[in-house]
Amino acid sequence: MRLKWPVFLSATSLGVAAVGAKFARKREAKDLNNNYVGSWTFTHPKDHKTHTITIYPDLAIVLDGAAIIYQLIELSEQKLAIQDQYGYHLLIQTKNGTPATLYDELEDASFPIHLLKN
Repeated sequence: MRLKWPVFLSATSLGVAAVGAKFARKREAKDLNNNYVGSWTFTHPKDHKTHTITIYPDLAIVLDGAAIIYQLIELSEQKLAIQDQYGYHLLIQTKNGTPATLYDELEDASFPIHLLKN
């Protein structure tokens, strides 16, 4: 009977620690989301057309008014990597903590992006 309490307490402690770590990871991911939130513009060099990409706090992404359906590949301080519904990757890379370039696998090209002032 006495051996059951230490085992129960150990299991409870591990459970509490695991839940705490999960919340810490979720909070850290939300903080990383904020690095990418905003509206950004870039100009395509071939057609000289300016495009706008908007990233929302929940990481919903809208390109020129159309929502992008995607799977998140990587979210870090250095980059946001997604795979769109057609299988192509988009990478937003940061410089000094601010999004600086957009790589489009479909075009096989990188574009400098600039924060759109409201």
